[in-house]
Amino acid sequence: MTLYDRLGGAAGVDAAVRELSARIRVHTLLGPFFDDLDYDQIVEHRADYLVAIFGGPEAYEGRGMRESHRHLGLRDEHMDAFLHVVRETLTDLDVSPLDIEQTVVELERLRPVLVVPQSSAD
Repeated sequence: MTLYDRLGGAAGVDAAVRELSARIRVHTLLGPFFDDLDYDQIVEHRADYLVAIFGGPEAYEGRGMRESHRHLGLRDEHMDAFLHVVRETLTDLDVSPLDIEQTVVELERLRPVLVVPQSSAD
């Protein structure tokens, strides 16, 4: 059984993404990155991407993660905050601790793609 299935399939991932996105939107460190973007489109892209990395049936066809995020100048503190919000969200949605950790591991693998090395961000 895939992580996608254990999270509740399309409905479960969609609910988690909507809650996660709402929390990110009001987060003091992460929220400002989304101020001038189409919120619904971001939520849809986030859901499509997470379904794909969690082993779901839908193929992600959006822009690459590096291309989509490089201009933001994300640092480790942003990634750490994002993963913290993911943990809190999934905990509040009663996802099992094992599945939360697997989710975080999958997302942590994106750090080298999303985070700009400090020497390049200065």
